[in-house]
Amino acid sequence: MTIEETIALLAFAACFDQRTVGHADAGAWHSIAEAAGWTFPLAKRATLEHYAQHRERIMPADITKRIQAARTLAHEAFAIPYHPPELADDGPAFVAWARSVKAAHMTRCLADWADTGQLPTPLELED
Repeated sequence: MTIEETIALLAFAACFDQRTVGHADAGAWHSIAEAAGWTFPLAKRATLEHYAQHRERIMPADITKRIQAARTLAHEAFAIPYHPPELADDGPAFVAWARSVKAAHMTRCLADWADTGQLPTPLELED
C-alpha cells in the first residue's frame, strides 16, 4: 500500500468518524499497513465492514484483524483440484503446480471480498 493510498484510506475513515489526519497519522498507519501486508482494496473493505457494524473509531488493528480473517477463510476454503495426469509421478512439479493453484485461489477470493464483500468460497473443481 502506498502512502497516498494510506491517506485515501484515512480520508475514507474520516467520512464516518470525522477524524482529522496529519502527516504523522499517515506515516504511522502506513508503517502498519506495510508490516501487515495490507492492500488498499482490502483495507477499504475492512474499514467499510467495520463501520457497518461499529460506532467506534477504527484502528489499524481492526483492519489487520479483518484482513487476516478473510485470508484465513480463503485458505480454509481451498481444495486441491484434480491435477493434470502428467504431474502424478513428478513430486516437485506437482508441488509447484499446487502452490500456483492455491495462490490463484487466494488472489481470487480476496479480490472478490474486497470488491463485493462476499466471503471466500471453495475453489470449484473442474471435470
